[in-house]
Amino acid sequence: MITNTEIISNKIVTSVEQLAGFLKPGDIFLKAHSNTRYKFDESKFKERVVICENLETQEPEQIYYNSPVYKLT
Repeated sequence: MITNTEIISNKIVTSVEQLAGFLKPGDIFLKAHSNTRYKFDESKFKERVVICENLETQEPEQIYYNSPVYKLT
């Protein structure tokens, strides 16, 4: 399996947990290997999930911190 990386502010990001530290409410990002776009709402550190809105279905979704990296748009 090839690991995707995203470089943000000169830092290499390899997981959703690291990406969540850069996201602000309303930021749009893509799912790895997909064209599905998500709008970031909040990060729940204790549950280790990111709450976001799937912009295709308009439904809220939870993405776990250990998921592959996602791309900011």
